[in-house]
Amino acid sequence: MPDKSLDQQRLKWRDRLSVKQARIAVALTLLIGLLFSGIQIVWDLREEKSLIDRTVMQVLATLRESATQAAYGLDETLAARVVSGLFEYEPVYAAVLRDNFNNILAQKTEQQVSSNRTVLTKLMFGENQEYEIPLETGSGRDLVGHLSVKIDTDMIADGFLNRATRILTSGILRNLILGLILVVFFYVTLTKPLLRVSSLLRKIDPQNPTPDAIVIPENHDRDELGMILRTTRGLIERISATLDKLRTTEQQVRDRENQLTAIVQNVADGILTITPTGRIVEYNGATKQLLGLMRDETPQGRTLHEFLMPRAIPLLEHSLEELAAQSSDNQTTEKRLTLPIRRADQTEIDVSIALRMIPDAATPMMTAVLTDITVRKRYEEQLVYMANHDTLTNLPNRSMLESSLSKALDKLKEASSTRHGATAVLFIDLDRFKVINDSLGHDVGDLLLKAVAGRLQKVIGRQEIVGRLGGDEFLIIIPDLKETQDAAILSQAVLDALAPAFDIKGRVLFVSPSIGIALYPSDGEDFPALMRNADTAMYSAKSGGGGTYHFFTKTMNESAMARLVIENDLREALAQNQFELHYQPKVDLRTNRISGLEALIRWKQPGRGYISPMQFIPVAEETGLIGKIGEWVIAEVCRQIAEWDAQSVPPLPIAINLSPRQLIEGRITETISRILTDTGTPAARIVLEVTETVMMQEIKKSAAILEELRHLGLQIAVDDFGTGYSSLAYLKRLPINSIKIDRSFVRDVTIDTDDAAITRTIIVMGHNLGLKVIAEGVETKEQMAFLRESECDEVQGFLIATPQPPQEIVKHILRLSANAETEL
Repeated sequence: MPDKSLDQQRLKWRDRLSVKQARIAVALTLLIGLLFSGIQIVWDLREEKSLIDRTVMQVLATLRESATQAAYGLDETLAARVVSGLFEYEPVYAAVLRDNFNNILAQKTEQQVSSNRTVLTKLMFGENQEYEIPLETGSGRDLVGHLSVKIDTDMIADGFLNRATRILTSGILRNLILGLILVVFFYVTLTKPLLRVSSLLRKIDPQNPTPDAIVIPENHDRDELGMILRTTRGLIERISATLDKLRTTEQQVRDRENQLTAIVQNVADGILTITPTGRIVEYNGATKQLLGLMRDETPQGRTLHEFLMPRAIPLLEHSLEELAAQSSDNQTTEKRLTLPIRRADQTEIDVSIALRMIPDAATPMMTAVLTDITVRKRYEEQLVYMANHDTLTNLPNRSMLESSLSKALDKLKEASSTRHGATAVLFIDLDRFKVINDSLGHDVGDLLLKAVAGRLQKVIGRQEIVGRLGGDEFLIIIPDLKETQDAAILSQAVLDALAPAFDIKGRVLFVSPSIGIALYPSDGEDFPALMRNADTAMYSAKSGGGGTYHFFTKTMNESAMARLVIENDLREALAQNQFELHYQPKVDLRTNRISGLEALIRWKQPGRGYISPMQFIPVAEETGLIGKIGEWVIAEVCRQIAEWDAQSVPPLPIAINLSPRQLIEGRITETISRILTDTGTPAARIVLEVTETVMMQEIKKSAAILEELRHLGLQIAVDDFGTGYSSLAYLKRLPINSIKIDRSFVRDVTIDTDDAAITRTIIVMGHNLGLKVIAEGVETKEQMAFLRESECDEVQGFLIATPQPPQEIVKHILRLSANAETEL
């Protein structure tokens, strides 16, 4: 029922609206008609005035000639006819013809038309108008008289008003009919369809609008109404889609709110809403667990102060007051502080609290996020420990050692005015640890380092600090050294502690330390200086064979600086190609002819001349530069072989010395194979000389590498034979072609029976094993005769020739080949 009443009210208002629109349309049409009719009347009035002037002037112009004759001849009869003729134009009510002396020759006057519209006539046409024209004759245009007439404007206005009334009446009727027609037309074509559109729109449900409610009639499919309906339908479609999106967004927001609420309730941190005084208004589930409350207990209504340790309450109050004061400046500020909380079970935990004002709140409120940092603090302590301790041995690392030494030095510096103190630094490096690590594996090496660390911890006292610098390097700090001898005593204790064998995974391993000692303040006043000098002293101990300790001296420092200079110069020498190869021949004692050459490296430094290999070869070994130098030597020998072959020099095998690092640590097989391939050098032309000591230290690894080199086609010789006390069994297993008797035996074979016996034994042993035997260091003819008598195969030494550059050695080869017996 209420819906029907509402529809009737809507129809009533619709009818009122239609009648009002009709009245407005008719009124507008009449006004427009009146406006145009008025415009037309005004225009006609203007044309009427202009027409009066033209008509009068035409009438006067027609009678001008007759009037001129009458005035010239003073002919009153003619003048009367002229005046009478003027009254043919009805509006003329008075006419006068005068001569040039203003004498009236003829005149006529009639009664004016009476009109009750005189005011209107005067408004439109003004007062009665009088027209006068001069009468002239002859070529000189002599004036002979005047002709004047008066026009009755009332007569003209009466006719004009009658016409205007008809125009206005017909216009009003026409516009009234047009207005009615337009009202009917627009009602049928526009108002009625729009009312239908309005009816359709009223049927649309605002909560769930659907474009299907808009039906486009066929007769309006292509007109503006159809366009409006289509536009309305599209608008409703977009509104419907927008509403769907809005509902989806609202649902997502509700879901998000539910999720956030669930997160807040399930998050591990306690989240509180508190007043600026600290009173708890809201809280999440984690808060009760954090505060240790029972299930039926609630923190709501209580203050946060109740759960703090008494010592922390002033800090919380100050922070709340400061945050509340800052919030009055419309600034979003967060306060973070760490406070101790006393839980319900009386245990104490450290909690990080983040306080923040809630913006735009009706009453000032804050959020407080409580995070238990007890575990984090433990983790941080663990990180600090890990940052200061070695992960393998749990000893202090370099960082902590530096800090400990710096503190000890600071104490001594502060007390320097009252007493003289000293600090000792023991730099410990394990001898041959790399060999163990590389041959047995890093796991065995790590276990050995842990065992060494354990023994070092047992050696030191309460004052001393032991730590690991890295690799196989350890450091012992004696903060307060009473006597210098105490450092030596502790060093000897370290030597003794590490002397017994280590049992690592069933393997018996021996390791000895090299120890360098530096003292404060004589050897340095800070950590870097003491470490540098202790390292120098350790190197001195290691270079002496290891297994001992050395105190730092200035001489060591000078030696270390010299080594550093040589290392830098070596790098420059490699870059600037300052190395040369000299060659020393070997002679076959059976044929007295040259049987081969040995390539020996020489370093000619600009401005200094030749530098002894005894100076730079050990430095190259220590720094690892020997690998690049050795590779250059092999490549240069192969290049020289190709050059000599092109010059038709007799082909001879050339021996090249391999360093221990080249053989054990490098990729010597791949390097030589690549160089031979690149240069096209036959492998049989190359003899690799390896010292006996190196092979005996790494017998298995050496044997495997030498086997690979023999597989390439190279010859292998054992250099300095007799100094390594090699076993015959090992010697038989090695893939070698020849052995070279060390010069220390050859030097005294003619005066020392022991050396002579050893030399003969080596020659016999080598022949029995099928090896060629070469004696080096032959300098006298007596030595040569002894070796020939002992059936040595080849000899080499200054008696034959000194090492010479390639150009000189070629001449020597040719000379010895041609006159071998005479030269020897």
